[in-house]
Amino acid sequence: MSSISFWNCRGAWKKRASLYIKEFVKDNGVLFLALLETKSISFNRSEINTLIGEDWDYSFVPSEGLSGGIVILWKSLYSSFKILETNQQFIIGDLEVFNKCIWRIGFVYANKDVYKRRSLWERLQIYSCNDIPMVIGGDFNCLLNKEDKKGGKRFFYALGSREMDLFLASNDLHEVNRVGPKFTWSNNKSGADKILEHLDHCYLNSMALCSPHRILVKHLARIASDHCPILLNLFESKAEFKKLIRFEDIWISNPASSSLVKKIWEKKSIGDHSQNLNLKMRKTLKALFYWNKENFRIFNSSKDTILGDIQELQKRESIDGFLSEKDSWIRKSKISDYNSTLAKINTWWRQRAKIKWATQGDSNTKFFHTFASARKNANFINSILNSNGLIVEDQHQIENSFVSFFENKWRNINCILDNWPFPITKLNEDDVFSLNTEFSFS
Repeated sequence: MSSISFWNCRGAWKKRASLYIKEFVKDNGVLFLALLETKSISFNRSEINTLIGEDWDYSFVPSEGLSGGIVILWKSLYSSFKILETNQQFIIGDLEVFNKCIWRIGFVYANKDVYKRRSLWERLQIYSCNDIPMVIGGDFNCLLNKEDKKGGKRFFYALGSREMDLFLASNDLHEVNRVGPKFTWSNNKSGADKILEHLDHCYLNSMALCSPHRILVKHLARIASDHCPILLNLFESKAEFKKLIRFEDIWISNPASSSLVKKIWEKKSIGDHSQNLNLKMRKTLKALFYWNKENFRIFNSSKDTILGDIQELQKRESIDGFLSEKDSWIRKSKISDYNSTLAKINTWWRQRAKIKWATQGDSNTKFFHTFASARKNANFINSILNSNGLIVEDQHQIENSFVSFFENKWRNINCILDNWPFPITKLNEDDVFSLNTEFSFS
């Protein structure tokens, strides 16, 4: 688990918000989560268990009436959080990842009033430091330049923007590369009334940028709120490990599993009886595991396809500034289908509640991983536009795109040399990578 996330969920107890929280926490290995604008005056242990699971500690700032409110949650098995200060606009403290590192983290839900927001900068200034890695993230309710807005009134570099810029500069805070939709908030209107803004940010100090972590910020899909969840991902290479297969009580309740077991045990075996028994038990458990996995894959495949369609529509909306009426209805339909699929998956997990190792809102993941150096982080390619005009983020696909690119260049250059007016030595594949000519690598 190596990710930190924050999200202006606009009501933590909405059914759709609760389902989406569990989904992106599980998929992205989130270790620490902050929910902004919870619209709740209190939280208790049973509510947290329902929201995200039993293995999470929490702290919160109550809302003022039906607005505001912050709750932070951290995986208690892997980390602890020491709170330094809380108020209506922020929570800041030190996150200790056991046997790994300590990060100072502040989560912000800034007031829209520029004069009330001024106290936020003054208080955060007190806890700014260059001795440990520091992250400040959240909903700043402030725009810094005209590129952060599309639609609505014209951007004006006013007092609030100047004060925020001054705070970031004086405390050595910087944004890093991000993937996903550029704009993190939408008023969910259409046509000329459509407004898109980049209100949610994640800033890191120089100590964090130079730490041995490969850092990437992701803007996730806007599903159950008008804000995107923001994910600070501390990258790592996936290590292969032997998967443990455990018996699940739900297998007993499905008649199809009985026929699967019968088919395996009716096969004749030659040899020692004890070895045959162990062999058949292993084969039965493995067959049940893959049979069960295939049933559940249908839901997951549908979920991923719908989520990809939603993200594609939101990216198009970010580029064009609007969606056609047809696309707007398609997006609403896709979001409705996505929420319905999440509800089905949630029901499926509840059927397995008797299995102690499967806790609600959690998944089986390896503990911590080795992080790459900060220098590698600066040179790390997170995504690339391939020859088909598609953005790919998978590292194997990125490597294949570069290999294909240089192979095509090698063939093109040798084709030119074939038609050269005087004899010249052709290039081999190794020469292409060190080539220093006037050919344009476009």
